[in-house]
Amino acid sequence: MTTLSTITRLDYENYLIQVYFGSDKDLLKACIKRAYRDFNRTLHGFGEFENANEIYTQAVDLLKNSFDNLKSISESEVTAEIFDSWHKITCERLISLFISHGCPFFVGQAQKWVNMTLKYIFTVGEQRISGFGPVYPYCHVPFDNILLEQLKNYGFPMLNCAWSRLKNYDEYLEKQKWIREKFSILPMDVEFRLWAKQEIQEIEP
Repeated sequence: MTTLSTITRLDYENYLIQVYFGSDKDLLKACIKRAYRDFNRTLHGFGEFENANEIYTQAVDLLKNSFDNLKSISESEVTAEIFDSWHKITCERLISLFISHGCPFFVGQAQKWVNMTLKYIFTVGEQRISGFGPVYPYCHVPFDNILLEQLKNYGFPMLNCAWSRLKNYDEYLEKQKWIREKFSILPMDVEFRLWAKQEIQEIEP
């Protein structure tokens, strides 16, 4: 006699999410913590700081509050300008926090933390982390070596330094606007397809 499994597809998905993001019941905070691991290798010497754990905890809390504020913006109010302003303020606060403790921190690192968190929020889906759907069309792509190498094929104006050492937010935002205007699909869709090494249709000049 064959016994049907009581495990559902949702159970399997939840298992994968727990394996990747950990067992933190606050899944938004889990996304923030996982995104930190995508760039923390660029924080040279941070582990040697006596209060490194305290700085990290404060940064996670700062980001959690900032993402909660982003979620509170209604769909009728959100625009590219509103999102860009939120993003800049979040990055600046993150940078100020690290620098106030004597730890160098760059726009390139801040954008990776913020943008990867958003990518993970959308990866786990609205069912698990709700309220962020309205900002998806305006999100930035996370700059890193792999993505920048793929963008070169489309004439992307390359950075003058390593992505993690980018200091100027205006230069960063200029590159993000280039992506918005270059392709016929949304920036986060661009990032997904470039990682999958799929071709993307460009907007005709």
